[in-house]
Amino acid sequence: MRFGLRTRVAIAFGLLSLVIAAAVSSATYFFASYYLLNQREDSALTRALLDSRAVGAQLSAGAAPTEALEQIPSIGASQALVQVAGTWYTPGVSVPPDALPIGLLDSAAANGGAQQRADIGGEPYFVVAVQLTDAMYVEVFSLQDLNRTLTIGGWLLLVQTIIAGGLGALIGRYTVGQILRPLRRLGAGARRIASGDLGTRIDETGDRDLDPIAESFNEMAGAVQSRIQRERRFSANVSHELRSPLTTVVGTADLLDRRREELPEREAKLIAVLVEQVHRMSQMLLDLLEISRIGGDDPIQVETVDVSLLCLDVVRVRNLPDEIVTGDKPVIRTDGRRFERIVGNLVENAQRHGEGVEQVRVQRLAETVRVYVEDRGPGIDAEQLEKLFEPFSRGEDAHHTSGAGLGLAIAREQANLLNAELIVENREGGGVRFIVEIPVARDDDAGVDQ
Repeated sequence: MRFGLRTRVAIAFGLLSLVIAAAVSSATYFFASYYLLNQREDSALTRALLDSRAVGAQLSAGAAPTEALEQIPSIGASQALVQVAGTWYTPGVSVPPDALPIGLLDSAAANGGAQQRADIGGEPYFVVAVQLTDAMYVEVFSLQDLNRTLTIGGWLLLVQTIIAGGLGALIGRYTVGQILRPLRRLGAGARRIASGDLGTRIDETGDRDLDPIAESFNEMAGAVQSRIQRERRFSANVSHELRSPLTTVVGTADLLDRRREELPEREAKLIAVLVEQVHRMSQMLLDLLEISRIGGDDPIQVETVDVSLLCLDVVRVRNLPDEIVTGDKPVIRTDGRRFERIVGNLVENAQRHGEGVEQVRVQRLAETVRVYVEDRGPGIDAEQLEKLFEPFSRGEDAHHTSGAGLGLAIAREQANLLNAELIVENREGGGVRFIVEIPVARDDDAGVDQ
């Protein structure tokens, strides 16, 4: 699964922050442990040397080993031991003499003194041994408190590292959100233009880096709007100019058609073809006029619409049986004329290209109403389904049916104006299903099943 840009940048920021925080925390931990441990050892070594001199002086003065050890002040967690004539003396029992490192004692005897870190009984200690004139002085310092301090500090640094990674991810997500906000505005504007709102423009924010993008978008939107308006005006003007002479041609063709029986067979066939083509051209002009007006100065007129009754009127006008209209009976608020044209165009498409209407079904959902128009045809290839709503698209049977291929294009444009969605799909077992899904206003309680 590929994450979005915002998530990817947030992860990258989080990982980068985590790595940097881990590096800083590790360096801090190792430097602190090294410094504190050295400080503790230097302090312990200095004290051990001072204590050894005091014990040596007491022994030289004839004091017993136990009396000499009692003269050493007890500071911190340390234990003093002294070996005289092969016998060990100590006031404490934390570290027994036999647990002392043998190598340390041998090194002290040979060199006059030695020091070593050692684990005694599973706990860390720093051991200092000093060779006296007739004795061996040893002092053991516990490092357990320092080890505990370093452990707590290490965990705190680990928690801070994790927090830094999380904050980095949040900062990255917020930063990318701020960067992508103008792009989202552009995307929203492009979607509004695609849905038919050609007057959409992006407000400038005063940012010298982003305003040129907004200006370019607005110029593009203005050019698209101007071009589409010119095309609509051209289509409307041409259709209007052709309408009057075509009306005369239609009237003349109808007059000839009424007297076709008086004409020879060859001329009668020509008149029949002429009448069919003239009426087809007349319908094409009407469709062109309508599609050129969509989104123009023809406002939406909202009214209360009984969807089931509207579908019944559509099928009755086309001499279809009432039984094909089934389902719920919702009442909604919408432009009834436009909604009726959508359903009517879908029904006519099923009659012309789908071998007849199988069913017109109404379904009430939670926030929408659906109208299904199903035909009896064999279905349509998946590639053709994507092209059905294009103007002048009539599918593979274009040479065997009448119509200019504008009905579905008009239905889609009308659906866009009503914020409705037009869906087409193949049915299981054959046939095509057109679905009109129109939203129900939240503040309107008229849309209940009756």
